Amino acid sequence: MQKIKISSSIFTKKTRDYTFAVLFLIVFSIFITAAIKPSLTTATSLKKEEADLKKIDNLYESKISDITLIQSQVEENRDDLYLLNEAVSQFPEVNKMVEDVKNAADKNSFVIKKASISDVNLYQNSKKLDKVSLVIEGKTDFNNLTRFINDLFIQRRLKTIPKIAITKDLEASGEANLKIVLTVDGYYL
Repeated sequence: MQKIKISSSIFTKKTRDYTFAVLFLIVFSIFITAAIKPSLTTATSLKKEEADLKKIDNLYESKISDITLIQSQVEENRDDLYLLNEAVSQFPEVNKMVEDVKNAADKNSFVIKKASISDVNLYQNSKKLDKVSLVIEGKTDFNNLTRFINDLFIQRRLKTIPKIAITKDLEASGEANLKIVLTVDGYYL
């Protein structure tokens, strides 16, 4: 009888309701861990991947617009690209540079006493900007010197004058009373 009492007290309607609830919670937690958690993990990783792809897409869009802008500028200036080749030639072209300097000197009464060429790299191992230096000693007056320098700068070949020394020539007579030593750099690729 004791057994019947205990078994009837265990399996009462109230006890069965709690057992069902506990079993439901155990099965539900297993289901959440096994089925829903991987889905939620996948969803969050996809959201993060979507944000990363949007950033990459924006970066690619800006690069493509930059390339399009450069391409349109090249198209606009296609007819003037030969000027770039004339300004910075592919080879040193020392003779052309000397001829340009001589023409500017003759035009502006700049008497060249001595000229020497230095810094010519004939071995081309990379495509970088290089220079030819032409050191010139001569005589002229100040006005002719400024016109000579202006004529050098308006020529097509890119030139700079990194060094210039102007002294008064005590031996000169007339208008050529300045002794000039200057370095003219011409650039090439």
